Amino acid sequence: MQDRYSDIKSKIIEQCENDSEVRAIIAIGSSTRANTPADEFSDLDLIIVTENTEKWYAGEYPELFGRVSISFTEPTLGGGIERRCIYDADKDVDMIIFTPLQFSSALKKGEAGLVMNRGYKMLIDKDGYAEKAAEYVSPEISSEEITESEFENLVNDFYFHNIWALKKLKRGELWSAKMCIDSYLKSRLLKMIEQYQLCKNTKDVWHDGRFLDSWAESSVTERLKKCFAHYDSDDCMAALLETHSLFAFLAEFVAKKRGFSYPEAAKKCAAKYLSGK
Repeated sequence: MQDRYSDIKSKIIEQCENDSEVRAIIAIGSSTRANTPADEFSDLDLIIVTENTEKWYAGEYPELFGRVSISFTEPTLGGGIERRCIYDADKDVDMIIFTPLQFSSALKKGEAGLVMNRGYKMLIDKDGYAEKAAEYVSPEISSEEITESEFENLVNDFYFHNIWALKKLKRGELWSAKMCIDSYLKSRLLKMIEQYQLCKNTKDVWHDGRFLDSWAESSVTERLKKCFAHYDSDDCMAALLETHSLFAFLAEFVAKKRGFSYPEAAKKCAAKYLSGK
């Protein structure tokens, strides 16, 4: 498959090799992965290690690599800032910008590994980061199991917000209710899906639900179809009930498999309120 970003990468390398303030450019993401490789919809993900971050924050540098149609910044891992750009009509380039100190710290703390452990490629390396990355970034993918106290907190958090969401529905605050049901509660549900799959020996559970349909059981993804709502009060209620039911099933399985104490009182409290009894 032809590399849609070859021209942009060439311009970045040419410009940054001659800039003494830029210490490293590292490609990450789909362009470096062996499994789930880049396709026509993929972006270009880069780590920029530079002594002068303002050139990248202010937009001066991104403009040198092509015609920028959309550009903004947002906080990212390790205290860095990410510059996200659309070049031309649809070339999505994400640049995580670190100072050398920030990047070294992110490597040692394992934060950089979160975005590098599925593959990376050194495009520019003036300070021997390849050796440092080899020390701290592991190609072995394994997701972390939560502790019993984290499990208990997650379950109570979820059931608390079942009641909170229904109160918003009853009050007529449809936006707030829907955002809780289809955003906050879904983030809690995703966490429990991950833990359920880990109990089923699924070692590589992607972050933020990425490629969920490839690593979650089909019985789970099938039930998810009824967990999301239209902007409608009755539909939100149906989605809330299905989300509650799926989470309860997964959580009880995880508790039994791990030998955790299950917060039964929390489940009964939420179920009673949802049933209107």
